[in-house]
Amino acid sequence: MRKRFAVSMLAIPLVAICGLYTQNVSAVSSNIVISQIQTADLESAKHEFIELYNNSDDNVDITNWCLYYASASSVEIGSKMACFLVDNQTLHLMMPGHSFVFVASNQLATITTTIGSDLAFAATLSGTGGHVRLIDSDKVEIDKVGWGDGAVSAETKPAAAPLAGSVLQRRLDLDQALIDTDNNYSDFEIQTPKESYIYGELYEVQDSCLNIDGIQLSAPDDYTVDTAGNCYPPPVDVCPNIDGMQLVLPEGYTLDTNGDCIDMDICPNLDGVQLLLPPSYVLASDGKCMLDLLPLKITEMLPNAVGDDRGREFIELYNPNDVTVDLTYYQLAIGLNHDKQYAFTDGVKVAPNSYLVLSNDDINFQLVNTSSQVALMSADGSLIDAAEAYVDPADGLSWALIDDIWQYTNQPTPGVSNLASVVPEKQKVVKATTELAPCAPNQYRSEETNRCRQIVIAGSTLTPCKVGQYRSEETNRCRSIASDVAALAPCAAGEERNPETNRCRAVLGAATELAPCAVGEERNPDTNRCRKVVSTIPTVGFAVEPIADKASDMAGWWAFGGVSTLALGYAGWEWRTEALHLIRKAGSFFRSSK
Repeated sequence: MRKRFAVSMLAIPLVAICGLYTQNVSAVSSNIVISQIQTADLESAKHEFIELYNNSDDNVDITNWCLYYASASSVEIGSKMACFLVDNQTLHLMMPGHSFVFVASNQLATITTTIGSDLAFAATLSGTGGHVRLIDSDKVEIDKVGWGDGAVSAETKPAAAPLAGSVLQRRLDLDQALIDTDNNYSDFEIQTPKESYIYGELYEVQDSCLNIDGIQLSAPDDYTVDTAGNCYPPPVDVCPNIDGMQLVLPEGYTLDTNGDCIDMDICPNLDGVQLLLPPSYVLASDGKCMLDLLPLKITEMLPNAVGDDRGREFIELYNPNDVTVDLTYYQLAIGLNHDKQYAFTDGVKVAPNSYLVLSNDDINFQLVNTSSQVALMSADGSLIDAAEAYVDPADGLSWALIDDIWQYTNQPTPGVSNLASVVPEKQKVVKATTELAPCAPNQYRSEETNRCRQIVIAGSTLTPCKVGQYRSEETNRCRSIASDVAALAPCAAGEERNPETNRCRAVLGAATELAPCAVGEERNPDTNRCRKVVSTIPTVGFAVEPIADKASDMAGWWAFGGVSTLALGYAGWEWRTEALHLIRKAGSFFRSSK
């Protein structure tokens, strides 16, 4: 608005010279308003002016229009101040669209040499209140402005009274047109111009306090002025009972009836000001606010996952309470000295008597593979639970609380009860032969160690088996006869167990009870079973040559006879039981036949 005022002031000479002109046509519809009123400036109370503005696009005939002034208490039209007259009645004064007319007091008109005025009047405007009316040639009121609280005839409500050096100025709307709602209070504002007239010269007034209404030729006493030209009052200590200067009321303080500042923070050990006891906190005997949280347990963690740790490491919490626990005021602390702390996401809860598994995707924690510790703390730093520190965990082993003892287990169980390892940490030898490679042809698998061992070749020097043992044909090792017999099924009827081989064999009887062996087979004298005849004559690499009979051939026949006699003797001894049995049967036959 100051710019508009300055522009309007500079536009006045053009209006004075070119604004009003005469023509012989009648006036077009009027839209003239009183735009500014000054009742005094800084030099004199008689430096007054009234400004008119054509708020339309049309030229308006203002011939014989007059300005009137009435006191604040008057309801009359008032006294005539000045009129727009012409010498020749055939001519008319025309006010162009969007132009100004400047009407000054006689005292101001004589010194406004740089601006000039279109019309002059005798100074009469009161600074505390009054009325100015614009009346046309037909005695019709075109516009009226009342100012001051005592103006009884203002439009709807009087505008505020302007101070010396200030101007009562009509407001602009968004389209930069002057507002005229027939309410002086809302249509006008008080504007302090940067220009004033002193001793007939127009000059710019230096306002020492731009942030204070009105023009301040100098800063008020005890005020300070900053580099931007703003003035500030001297500082006031709002808390004289507190050491130091308090320009504003400190946070968490209030003023008592004596004007002293008193502390309202009931939890001085917590960050910020707590005017009320926060949720889940209790007031301790020492005046501190402490969290009163339900107990939770750390039950398992996987610090060294197989492969990449990202998303596979986890920490398991257990809620032993019968109610759901909100983790808003809980924190995880990781490290031997609880170096790193992690808050839980809002809304994370643990159901009653249930587990909560947190992976390093849920919270960006890291469990080192050497040695560390996990603890659960409250937001105020109190320890709720802590796991024992782990040391050099193997891949895939979790560190778990089992039967109140922290131990490694090869059965991680996130979210359920913990399980101990299925085998000791030092693995036993696997005995399942189905998972082992077969032994070599010259080896056998030891039943004690499940390892392959060399088969001792027959004919080598072996230590004789002990009494009650026999040598296994498969492994050539001594085995217990008693233990094998106990584990063997009983022999069938007509069979007996060979004490040497521990096998079942037919009971020896009359030769007529045995089926003859097939061609190429012979009966084993040990087992009485048929077996293939195996030639013991070695094969040679040359042809057999015939030899001539010699006198020594008789010795060969005698040797053959001797061997045959021995063989028959051995057979008789071997078959003695059967022979006696046959002799007895023959004797019984002959006795019965007599």
